[in-house]
Amino acid sequence: MDNKFSPSWIEMRQAYDMQARSGLLIEYLSTVSKTQKINLLDLYCGSGSFLAWLIKNNINYKKYVLVDYDTKLLKKIKKNIRSVIKPSHKIRSNTNNLDLIIKKNEDTVSKVEIKKNDCNKYKHNNDKYHLISFSAVLDLMSKSTINNLLKKVQSDCPLYLSLCFNGKVKWTPSNTMDKYILSFFNNHQRSDKGFGLALGSKSIEYISNKANKADLTVTIKNAPWVIKNLSEKDKIFMKRYILDTKKSLFHMEGIDRNILKLWHEQKKYEIENKKISLYVGHNDILIQQK
Repeated sequence: MDNKFSPSWIEMRQAYDMQARSGLLIEYLSTVSKTQKINLLDLYCGSGSFLAWLIKNNINYKKYVLVDYDTKLLKKIKKNIRSVIKPSHKIRSNTNNLDLIIKKNEDTVSKVEIKKNDCNKYKHNNDKYHLISFSAVLDLMSKSTINNLLKKVQSDCPLYLSLCFNGKVKWTPSNTMDKYILSFFNNHQRSDKGFGLALGSKSIEYISNKANKADLTVTIKNAPWVIKNLSEKDKIFMKRYILDTKKSLFHMEGIDRNILKLWHEQKKYEIENKKISLYVGHNDILIQQK
């Protein structure tokens, strides 16, 4: 897959992702031994927001391997880590910032390997991992991609899929056009995103059913964006969200562009006047062997 996501959008959403992530992984890690917290593989890592969340929550693996195809995003990882590490910790790197070491005093806490690669084709050879993670990507995947994904689950290596869009978007207050727009948006999410025909929000039900049939344990927790429009940052983000929604739907077959334009203008007005809040549903999913 060579789809590249807007770096500006990924950077804008990072703070909301940080707030939205559930405690599901923290609960799981509280039940395992230190020997099951050595190596972590983060595929489609983007600019490293999941790693930043781990570090902020004092979750330290010995080695993190972060893989993505977008060089611009990979180059932002060091900056994102630096924004969350404790004052007592330092980051050391090689000249290209693709191999990082997190140190406390002179002791190595974690090593971070950053790799540019097509995650669909990435082979980790004989490397042993104790968690394989994906963030904000499940709804873009096809049935065959998800089927292959489940094959990665091992006895001491669960699969962690965070910030999976579940199809729910709620505006408060709502208007009569919201359901119409959301219906088209969810249909748009089921187009080809680079993995084949995407399942969109139906991917959560699909992977859960497939995992249960494979006798795997599935645990799901809510991890929504809840944006109350209390700051200038909220306002900017919400306006970007409705603009991107408008752009993505504008050329869809069957869409009434007049309704789409009116919806966008009304939302923009309400956002500018701080009369509205936004809920976007996501789930965090942990899949492991019984």
